[in-house]
Parts: sequence; C-alpha cells; structure tokens
Amino acid sequence: MTHTPLKYELTHRFEGIDISDAEFQRLVDAATWKTTPEFLRRGRVARHILQEPASLKNQPGRQLTVAKLKGVGVYDPESLGRFRDRILDNFSDEPQPPTNQPLEGFVTYPHMGINKDGEYAIVFGKMAPIGGIVYARAWAEYHNAQILYEHNIPTIIPLAVIRYTGMAFDGQEMGAVITLSNEAAPFRLAEVQYLAATQRGKNRDADAYYDRICATLGIAGDPADEKVRMQAVNVLSRQLGKIMFDFSMAGLYRYSPEWSNFEYDFAHKTPFLTDLDSVRELKELSPDNQQLQVLRDMGSLVYRLVSKFGTPSCLDSYSLKELLGYDPLAELLSGYFADAHPAQVRQISRTLWNAFIPYLFLLKKNRALIRTEWSNERRRSYKMDHDMFYILAITCLYPLFRDSPLGQKYPSTLTQDQLMKMAERYLGERYEYFEYLLSFKG
Repeated sequence: MTHTPLKYELTHRFEGIDISDAEFQRLVDAATWKTTPEFLRRGRVARHILQEPASLKNQPGRQLTVAKLKGVGVYDPESLGRFRDRILDNFSDEPQPPTNQPLEGFVTYPHMGINKDGEYAIVFGKMAPIGGIVYARAWAEYHNAQILYEHNIPTIIPLAVIRYTGMAFDGQEMGAVITLSNEAAPFRLAEVQYLAATQRGKNRDADAYYDRICATLGIAGDPADEKVRMQAVNVLSRQLGKIMFDFSMAGLYRYSPEWSNFEYDFAHKTPFLTDLDSVRELKELSPDNQQLQVLRDMGSLVYRLVSKFGTPSCLDSYSLKELLGYDPLAELLSGYFADAHPAQVRQISRTLWNAFIPYLFLLKKNRALIRTEWSNERRRSYKMDHDMFYILAITCLYPLFRDSPLGQKYPSTLTQDQLMKMAERYLGERYEYFEYLLSFKG
C-alpha cells in the first residue's frame, strides 16, 4: 500500500553525531513516509539498521548502527496483538502512518503519583494519538537523551526531531523523534525476567537474546535453570539500581523503570534507558516536591521489579526459596544505595517481600484460570495494591535516601513523621494494615 508523504519541518539535529547526509536523509524519508518505516515490534516505534554506521564526535570509536524512530506510525498485526490491549480498531499486517485519533485504552491505567500539593495521589496518563506523539513529547525524548548522554548515563543518543506540518492532536502539534544506539535486536530487558527466560522455545530469537545476555554477564549453566535466571536478574537489578540513582542525580524524574523500558548494550555490558518522552526535569518543582518525586521514582523502581514476578509467565518459574535466597530486590537497593549497610538493605527487602508474597501465591493458586479463562481486568484485580506498596517502599527507604547523596542534592523540610501522616491521609482505613506491614522484621 502506498501512502502520501507527510509534510514536515526539521526542528532539532544533534551536532555531536557524525552521520552521512545520505543516511540521515534515509531516516527522515522513513519518518515522513516518503519511504515506509520498518517496524520489528508491535507499537509506534520503527527500527532501522543503518546502511552506514554513525559515530559520536567525542568518541569516534563508538559506532551507532541502529536508529529508533518514535511517533512515525503504528504496527499492530494480529499475530503479535491477540492477547494484548488493542492499538488499532482492526489489526493490520502492514504499518500505518501516525493518526490524530485518540488511543483510549492506555489512558485508563492508574499510576501512583504526587499531586501539586505534595500529596500521594492516583494519576492517569495523558491521551496520546494512535501511532504518534505530540511534538512536545518528541522534543522531550530528544532533550532528555541529551541530558543523560552529557551525564554519562547509559541511554539512547539523540539525533533529530521533526514537526509534522498541519497535523495536530488535542490542539497540540504532532511530531517524531529519531535516536541512535548500537543494538540491533528489537528486544528489551524484560526477556530476562519474565519473557524469554520463562518461556523457552516460544521465540528462538528472544531465547538467543537472553542466552547472549547470560553469556555476556559471565553466567554459566543451563539458561532455562532457575538459578541461572536468578543470577542474571540479580546482576541486572544491581545495575538498574545504579542507573536510576544516576538518573535522579542528573536532575530528571518520571521514568517508568519497567524492565520492558530498558535495552541492553552488549558492547558495554550495561542496560540503557530508551523511552524518555514522559521524563521531566526536577528544576521545575519546589524543593519539597523535588524530593517527593525522586522518592516516587524510587518506589516505582522497586514496585516494577517485585510485581513482575507475579505475571502469568512467571507463576511456574520462580520459587519463594530462590526469590528470597537470591533476593534481587536487595541487589536493586544495593545498586541504588551503594553506601548502605547490607543488613539494613536486607531488612527493608524482607519487609517489602512480605507485602507481596500473599498476592503472589493467590495468583499461583489461580494460574490455570489466569492463562485460560480470566480477562486482564480480573487478573489485575488479584494483584497487590500498587499504591500501598509504593508508599510502603518510600517510607521504608526514606532513611537511606535522606542520608544518601540524593538526599543531600535535593534537601527539603520533609521528615519521616510527615511521610507517615501523608500515608495516613491517603490510605484511610488501610493505614492500619500499612502500619502492620511496616512493623515486619523478617
């Protein structure tokens, strides 16, 4: 199918990249549908292998071989979307250009946040157009990638931002962003925790990606063995803790640290951040809210790790003995709080595991129905209260945070007693249960 090229304006181009004019034009042509962008995964992100590698001007030996084009359209084939929330009204095996039609499903997902008054609150994401993003978010991904790059934090590398002329969504101009990396595989770190690693044989390429990560990390043994998988999860958890600590130190907040939002750089043996369009700068907030938003990001990091052990593909794959024995949560916290005493980290970790374990075994009990009969909505109703867990994590970890370099970088008048009062105001009658969880000593 032939599509009409989109009118556009190039608004930003990063000068720190050496890339040939021909290669740059090929990417712009794909982003504007003069040629069809290449989608290797379901969603609104195209992925192109460069015909001529680019490089960083200040690191000429570091080649960049892959371009990510975000907001340039949508790919929603039935084979990849049958058990997922729908993107298009009708599945399509061919990529479609960006639209200004609203993507309504994802905006209903509740998130734990901090409101403008500095109180805990449930918030919802903003409506987005199907296959596209508004120009402001395209620029944000580019801008945040540049900040991370300048702070030597593993990230996608910004290349360009375009504005689509005459295309708007909800009164805002639409656009697209092009970033670079050196990893061709269209997989994310989630393959290690709850996708390929727990579903061996389902996708040969995903299996190979997970196996390659294990080999790169120096982990020997059968990749299907739980102990091998736990070793890989532990190493990566500690790395992610350090990366997200550095992310906050760089003055940024509101990254979703789901393992599906990290790619892996095999050359440098590290995960890197990749979805940056919702990230904001802390300098826009008051001092007290700066600290609260950093704490909220920390709570999200912990929740995203723990909760994914309860996804359907994990319910036969992780035993409680190995989860608590290897304790990837303690590894995550040790990466984040490098100077914290291991015994204190372990105690906090056990308190948080204690809040999750009853829900894990409720899901395990119903695993057969979850996989064959239950809707996504019913399964989600059996998951632990994510807001309770966020608040528990923030409250437990606040003393470590207060004494860390982050606490010194973002000082405020916040106290442990104020955090408890915030929890009580938000939780209401659940506060009694919260106090009980907080008193757990392992």
